[in-house]
Amino acid sequence: MLVKPGSFIEEETGIDNWLIAVTQMPEVRYADVYDRKQVERLMMSQKFGLDALQMAIHVFDQSGHPLIGYEVPSGMNIWQDYLRAIRKLMEQGKACVSYGIDPYLLEMECLANGQLRCAIRMELDPQDVFTQFVTSEKAFLLELLRAIEFLWNKLLHEYHTQSGLDIAKPRNDGEDIFIEIDSLHEWVSQLPE
Repeated sequence: MLVKPGSFIEEETGIDNWLIAVTQMPEVRYADVYDRKQVERLMMSQKFGLDALQMAIHVFDQSGHPLIGYEVPSGMNIWQDYLRAIRKLMEQGKACVSYGIDPYLLEMECLANGQLRCAIRMELDPQDVFTQFVTSEKAFLLELLRAIEFLWNKLLHEYHTQSGLDIAKPRNDGEDIFIEIDSLHEWVSQLPE
């Protein structure tokens, strides 16, 4: 999901203070990438650029319980942070990377029996944890990679804008992003169930 500017939230909700609106209804802060109208409105905004996307990820387990939900703050280009964490996990069996541009950390660690421990916490106060869970390593990582690929396909290939954002597009039309996703997908696919 992409984060909407405060002015959009105020306009859509009719509430004069966007912070009050998102406190009462956290879902209004985000534009769903399936909603073409919302995404195109964001893309036409002067503050929009593919090089600096404020976004959130929500991940649910098989029973629909949120593993990463509204309690985790949005972050700047967090998809790149997830890709970096997966790469480190592949190489070292654990990862600790910055999460967005705020002082948050994304931690992942391979456990026995194909399990993965994941946590998102404050960097300056490690006891302040936004979310922490243990889940199936393969299923979780495949879902993350699928979501990243889906987002970039939507933004680069499906939604087009007239606002002259070509300067903000990733070089070579994002091909490097897809090469990285494919490489990590190949590694994750080989993990045991």
